[in-house]
Amino acid sequence: MLRTGLLAAITSTCFLAVIISRALKRSRSYNYLSGYPGPPLAALTTWYKAYYDIVKDGGWAEHLESLHQQYGKIVRVGPNELHFSDPQAYNDIYGVGTRHTKQSEMYSCFATDLSVFAMFDHHEVAQRRNLIGPFFSRRAILNLEKTVQNKIDLLVSRLLKFQDTGRSANLDLAFRSTSLDIITSYCFAKSSSFSDYDNFQNPILDAMDQTLPMIWVFKHFPLIKAMLLNVPECFASVLKPSTKGILEQRKQMGAQIDDIMKDPSSLHNAEHETIYHHFLTPQPENQRLPPITREWLLDEGLYLRFAGSDTVGNVCTVATYRTLNDERVHHKLTTTLKEAWPDREASPSFEVLEKIPYLTAVIKESLRMAHGVVTPLPRVVGPADAVISGELIPAGTVVSMGSTILHKNPDIFPEPLVFKPERWLQDDSSELEKYLVLAWCELYLIIGTIFRRLELVPDNASIDDISFREYFVPLHRGRHFHAFVKPAAD
Repeated sequence: MLRTGLLAAITSTCFLAVIISRALKRSRSYNYLSGYPGPPLAALTTWYKAYYDIVKDGGWAEHLESLHQQYGKIVRVGPNELHFSDPQAYNDIYGVGTRHTKQSEMYSCFATDLSVFAMFDHHEVAQRRNLIGPFFSRRAILNLEKTVQNKIDLLVSRLLKFQDTGRSANLDLAFRSTSLDIITSYCFAKSSSFSDYDNFQNPILDAMDQTLPMIWVFKHFPLIKAMLLNVPECFASVLKPSTKGILEQRKQMGAQIDDIMKDPSSLHNAEHETIYHHFLTPQPENQRLPPITREWLLDEGLYLRFAGSDTVGNVCTVATYRTLNDERVHHKLTTTLKEAWPDREASPSFEVLEKIPYLTAVIKESLRMAHGVVTPLPRVVGPADAVISGELIPAGTVVSMGSTILHKNPDIFPEPLVFKPERWLQDDSSELEKYLVLAWCELYLIIGTIFRRLELVPDNASIDDISFREYFVPLHRGRHFHAFVKPAAD
């Protein structure tokens, strides 16, 4: 027994020594970053970040704030990685014209490897974006605005049914379900009814919330991703029942793709133009794209559905919570909407609503406080050295700046933790807008309609209802934001 214990101790010590030795060797290979401050352990190993991603339950973005308070505007957060908090760095890293590439470890942790989101080559990304860009142009959105409005009318109808039940509605799931309905109908011309489930608790959103934490496991343990993605779907649903909704989604989308690839002319029978019209009928300048495959179309479709539902739904939840919890903002918004929208039952167009300055200000402030993607998006500097935040950064260095850091910067947004729509009504507000990416049509129609047609009363709401953990997008733990619903007074 003693010999066995001694052997185990020696083996463990040797194993630990090898790990430390490799970490030190790796750190020395990036000695050019030694002048930048940061946690000593972070300079040695990427497991420092893994600890906050996995063990601390999506706590990396939150930890970054304390790191910048301690170390300053540039922090070494990995053996070969720097994180910035200076607003200028955001444009230097992500601005138009920069040639930095995506870091593969980050973008490979999603199960949509063939989508434009996970592509690394600048030329291929540009071609793919040119292919689908027209589908999301302002003109295309205006042409299909009725599709969006129909889903919002359904949301209002569903919310009003809560009036006679004495129950409060789960607004977080309500908005996300509606966004999921909209993106499904808009992109795929498929009728869906995710908002029809009891209190909006549909299996797709449940599966998203249950499986989202796996992205950090996949990032730091890529072999686990490879193993799980090769498990037959029938076994996957047994191993993790919560994935059933996503597996069913893949099955339905795959069946639609199979039908279209078998008979492309069937697209002519679609209710309206879909994303597949653009994928399957590329313009001449896009002829160099790789051959169209089922896997590519499926990954692209799944990515669009995920990206199009969670982000908009989260912004709507934040907008509603913040507005209802500030009587001054609530009164001003509802009064402004009544003046511009006298007939409550009418449905003003997106073009009408976007001309209401205070509604625009509420949406922009909600976007700022909801953050959108909350994980810093890493880029690899190159092909040559680059100046970022006034510092010459060597090619090959991984750099990033999180939107949560930017949106809470008091130099850009005074009193950053205060919901203050008026900041967007200032003459220089256009300077702030360059930091936001907007899903305007949905946000105007949803938020405008909700606050014009409904009267909402929060149900024991607290800031915890919109608090989140960082899993690329916000993941809300615990109780969701609820409110009692009744029709708005004329």
